Amino acid sequence: PSHDIGGIQDEFEGDVDVSIYVKKKAPKQSNYVMFYQAVNLELVKILKPNGCKVLLYLMSKTNYDNYVGVNQETIQEELGYKQPKSVVEAIKELRQYNIIVSMPDLIDKRRNVYFINPYQSWKGKVAKRIEVVKKANNLDWMQLELPFTDKTI
Repeated sequence: PSHDIGGIQDEFEGDVDVSIYVKKKAPKQSNYVMFYQAVNLELVKILKPNGCKVLLYLMSKTNYDNYVGVNQETIQEELGYKQPKSVVEAIKELRQYNIIVSMPDLIDKRRNVYFINPYQSWKGKVAKRIEVVKKANNLDWMQLELPFTDKTI
């Protein structure tokens, strides 16, 4: 769109050279997740194959601050499971080991949304992760303790 620069010309009493720089906005979503190796080495030893598969899927769908807005039906469809039981059991296992926390969706109470434990992986700024860990450790509903002692902050 063009803009009238007549007012500027009047102020400077004559012709004015104008340069315009158009900068493309960088995308806000990054396409990577920080993956904590020591924690995940322990997880592959204790999780069942479906638990590992669903965890990797959830990591691939993670938004900033480890929010994952997919439901079990979507997980089932996208992973090609024929029965919901495989996903239900994987989610149960991940919750049992505190790898994910599930909460009722604020908009649709019939479904859950998930948050991945920030000791396992993190998508977002490191300072925000530290803040989330500190807050979460003070809340009863979100215990971040993992089934083994090796945690990386």
